[in-house]
Amino acid sequence: MRTSIILFVLLAVSTVANAQKLTVRAASHSQSERDYTITTPETTNTNCSAANNSANCTSTTYGGGTQNKAVYRFTQIVTADEGGKAIQYTLTRTARWVWSQMDYLTDGDSYAAEIKGKHMFVTGKRGGNQGKQEKIKYDILDIRPAQ
Repeated sequence: MRTSIILFVLLAVSTVANAQKLTVRAASHSQSERDYTITTPETTNTNCSAANNSANCTSTTYGGGTQNKAVYRFTQIVTADEGGKAIQYTLTRTARWVWSQMDYLTDGDSYAAEIKGKHMFVTGKRGGNQGKQEKIKYDILDIRPAQ
């Protein structure tokens, strides 16, 4: 028990120690949609009963429909000043529904951010400046000097 507590504390400290805190400014954003179709195969269930020298069978077929779906990809460009050098980050995230976590950062506004591994967590207000403040997780696609 004590060993597991010590390991948990060490893991938590190392995770916090590896996080890089910075302030980012939203530069631009875009959204794309990829449509796809799911086709469900038909299945047939047959039940038979036998009486004397005859058989009575009934078959029921299920499925066989198609559904149109989409995946939404959201790309956000942010810049940060790191040690006197302007750095540009290209961030992304995806959603299965267009209204699901697709709030974007307001271009030109600054936000507190934290980098952990290949992810950036940006603290912003969901739904604009009147929304609830929360951390939004992005995947980092690219890091380069800002132009």
